[in-house]
Amino acid sequence: MTQWSVLYRKEISEMIRNFKIIWIPLVFILLGVMQPVSSYYMPEILDNFGGLPEGAVIDIPVPTGAEVLIGVLSNYGMLGVLILVLSAMGVVSAERQNGAAGMVMSKPVPHSSYILSKWAGLVTITVLSLFIGYAASWYYTNLLFEPVTPELIFQSFAIYSVWLIFVLTLTLFFSTVMKGTGSVAFITILVVAVISTVTSIIENKLKWSPSTLTGHTGYLLQSGELQSSFLPAFLTTVALIFLFLIFTIQIFKHKEILE
Repeated sequence: MTQWSVLYRKEISEMIRNFKIIWIPLVFILLGVMQPVSSYYMPEILDNFGGLPEGAVIDIPVPTGAEVLIGVLSNYGMLGVLILVLSAMGVVSAERQNGAAGMVMSKPVPHSSYILSKWAGLVTITVLSLFIGYAASWYYTNLLFEPVTPELIFQSFAIYSVWLIFVLTLTLFFSTVMKGTGSVAFITILVVAVISTVTSIIENKLKWSPSTLTGHTGYLLQSGELQSSFLPAFLTTVALIFLFLIFTIQIFKHKEILE
């Protein structure tokens, strides 16, 4: 058994021990189900609690299945990203502070195996949570609105997974660079927000930006096809993920030498 696989199993065991393997998927299920259910019952909710004048008629267009799922992914893009960042912010920095990282590296263990096992653990819990939550939202969307084909679900799931993996790779990077877990979360969320905001402002010039993957996901759900600018954005995001992993390994190695 390789050192990487031992470290990866350690990551999964820790997720089981601290219940991350349970509560993070549950949060994604809640966020996923909340959108179709609230959209379906919104007229009744407004009628009962909206305080509208007597006789007022609420006429809310029934959303399509694609629109409901786009709303689900929007929830994941805000609250889902926040949950993932908060759960991963101490993946390296916390272990450096409590000495666990030093104990592992004294074996000795390759720096790449340590970082990549952390990354693989984060990818596992992220993809698992997104898959379960998105599947639950798809079920209720088909039940309450209109069916969306499995092909579109799997394709949109795969694209959005790449965006979330990019976000958690940034989290791992900053967790290696910085010691304070709170600072890691703040900087990661700030960087993601800046990337998304700048991209939305000058989208025509930043069609390769990773944050455009969220828009490509929505376009795919609505039209059933991908835009021509999808491939540059996808390749850029994958390349940045690899680059940040390389930087993370080198920075971690340098910090270990200094310490």
